[in-house]
Amino acid sequence: MEPKDHHPLAPLVSTGITAATLFVAFGLMSIGIESFWVVFVVGFGGLLPISLGLLEYRRRERTCRRERSDSDTALAKLRERYVRGEITETEFEQRVENLMETPASAHERTDISGVRTETGRERTGSD
Repeated sequence: MEPKDHHPLAPLVSTGITAATLFVAFGLMSIGIESFWVVFVVGFGGLLPISLGLLEYRRRERTCRRERSDSDTALAKLRERYVRGEITETEFEQRVENLMETPASAHERTDISGVRTETGRERTGSD
């Protein structure tokens, strides 16, 4: 995983949990508790992966929310331009499709009303 791909707090959290796990485990071992090894299992097998997973989940959630917000803002601006008559219906539909990144090919598209078109020609029930 590249450094830019993780949550900014991930190194701090992993260092803190590692230090705490080692401190508690070796502390228990030093006072003679035979089951000190359980702390390693809980710390490294449970707390560390769960905490890093939660951080990653929050990072992705924020990123998705931000992307959705950007997309909604761009769509609202596009709608405003269409309503003001700055762009044609065809331009509007093309830009909405580009914005939504639909996988439709250039030969077969579905316009906003759900009517399938082929190379710019609307299909009717008699086709």
